[in-house]
Amino acid sequence: MMAIETQKAETDQGISLSQRREFMKLPLAERRKRLAEQAERMAKHYEQEPERLEREAWQGASYAKND
Repeated sequence: MMAIETQKAETDQGISLSQRREFMKLPLAERRKRLAEQAERMAKHYEQEPERLEREAWQGASYAKND
C-alpha cells in the first residue's frame, strides 16, 4: 500500500471533549459565527489545493455540458 502525503488544513480537529462542550454552551449566534468563519477558512484551503483543477475537470465538466 502506498502512503499518500496530504496537507493538513489548519483546523481545530484536535479539540478535547471539554472544549467541545464549552463550544456548545455558547449562544447559537456565536456558534454560527464561528462555524461560518471556519467554513470560509476551509473553502480557501480547498481553493488552493493543487488537485482542484483536476477534480473540477472530472467532477463538473459533464454537468456543465448538459445545461
